[in-house]
Amino acid sequence: MKQARVDKKLEAAVNRGLAAALLADIRAGVKVMVEEGVPADVMVRVFLAPQQRRASDWRS
Repeated sequence: MKQARVDKKLEAAVNRGLAAALLADIRAGVKVMVEEGVPADVMVRVFLAPQQRRASDWRS
C-alpha cells in the first residue's frame, strides 16, 4: 500500500524534476531534484521504478 503524501514541497520538486527529465534529459531532472533537496532514495525510486509512481506523478 502506498503512503499518503504529506510533503507538498517534496512532491512539487519531484514533479519539476520529472518535467525537466521529460523536456530535456534525465541529467536535467536529477539536477533539478538535487538542487531542490529531494532525497537520493526518492530520486532513485522515481527514475528507476516508474511503476511505483502515483497517478499524480508525471508519466513518460
